[in-house]
Amino acid sequence: MKNLKLGITALALSFASTAFAQTTSNPWLIGVGAHAENHLGVDSNKSWEKTTPFSKDGLFVMNNFTITPPLSKLTVARNLNKYFVLDWQTTVGNVDNKRVGMGKEFFLQTGLGLQFKLAGFWNEESWFDPYLRVGANYLRHDYTGTGLTNGNGDAVGANHFTAAFGAGLNLWLTKNFGLGLQGDLVNTPGDKTNVPNFVQASASINFRFGNNDRDKDGIKDKDDACPDVFGLAQFQGCPDTDGDGIADKDDNCPEVAGPVENNGCPWPDTDGDGVLDKDDACPNVAGPVENKGCPWPDTDGDGVLDKDDACPNVAGLKELNGCPRTAEHVAKDTEGALKDILFNFNKATLRPESEPKLDLAAKYIKEFNGGQYLVIGHTDKKGNEAYNLKLSRERAASVVKALEARGVKAEQLKSKGVGEAEATVAETASDAERLVDRKVEVKAIVDMNEWAALKKSDVPAKATKKAVKKTSKKK
Repeated sequence: MKNLKLGITALALSFASTAFAQTTSNPWLIGVGAHAENHLGVDSNKSWEKTTPFSKDGLFVMNNFTITPPLSKLTVARNLNKYFVLDWQTTVGNVDNKRVGMGKEFFLQTGLGLQFKLAGFWNEESWFDPYLRVGANYLRHDYTGTGLTNGNGDAVGANHFTAAFGAGLNLWLTKNFGLGLQGDLVNTPGDKTNVPNFVQASASINFRFGNNDRDKDGIKDKDDACPDVFGLAQFQGCPDTDGDGIADKDDNCPEVAGPVENNGCPWPDTDGDGVLDKDDACPNVAGPVENKGCPWPDTDGDGVLDKDDACPNVAGLKELNGCPRTAEHVAKDTEGALKDILFNFNKATLRPESEPKLDLAAKYIKEFNGGQYLVIGHTDKKGNEAYNLKLSRERAASVVKALEARGVKAEQLKSKGVGEAEATVAETASDAERLVDRKVEVKAIVDMNEWAALKKSDVPAKATKKAVKKTSKKK
């Protein structure tokens, strides 16, 4: 028996030394101390002593208690939440039962209990920590051979099931260290005997420890806003799954990164144009960033966007930057079509190879359906100046005639020749080099006064000989 008591005492000391090594506040508690039993303080009906507490057989008379030596009680407890604590308590020693006249006999009681922490209503870590307790225990206290019987007439034995009801108070001197006091009424509800019933009082030295961190994120549960989920210190122990700087508990889209101003969700891009709806002036229609997500307008519907359209309010051509063709454009195109047209040598008559070029030039003018055009003939410097001027006039007039023959209105065309006046290549140059000066120029005349001042053609009219009437000689 002594060896058993020594073993339990050694176990208590071991727990105590381990607890003392802890330095942080946590829900685990280890308590070691002493206890005392009072059998006289309980009447035959398993209730509190009906006499006054300080009477001969009263509850608070010290001589009625059997006090065991120190280190005879061990408590291990675990906080479930701010209100409830689950504990395991063991008391051991040589205890008598003065109510039935039994001398000191080995006593062992061990079992589980549930504490209700009253401090949970104001501060669960308060230095003043009262509680109520209920427990269920195994009791070893041998009454064999005493002749005592239970309610069924059976002899009272050594092994008992007991229920305990009590209250206690922990006084925490530091965050981890304190003193504990507890009182329990213990009875045996199952074997219909009151013989083992007693009142137990105990005092303990308590230690709290354990580093409670359920999610193992390094943040104690009491300071962890998300104690069951691994998290980050900057978010008080809560995770940030998408890494957007917003804790999951405050993030409307915890798995997709998004800005704080949109509650952790990404801004949508409804039209898929790369401009977020918050910045998109046209969120339902795709458009470029430089136009705030709106498509560029095409006011005149010519296929050239207003931003690129030099004439945004008038339909035009892409090649003209959205502007319509003018007479100047037609003149330029016509001149291009007539480039390198061929005349018979030293004549104003057009060669057959020039027919396609004349067809194209006429087409340009007729499609535009407007404008007045001056056809200007040029020659190189070789040859007589007067002859060159005459030839250029005749050739220009020949082109106008050919265009009119292809449907161009006569009132749209006039001609003139400048000969070699505007030639740029020397007379001594090769024929190939002088070719650049042998050309037909087409000029659009916009000024109606200028147009009116021009002749239809500057080819001099041929002088006509008057017919002379022959008269017969008089005879």
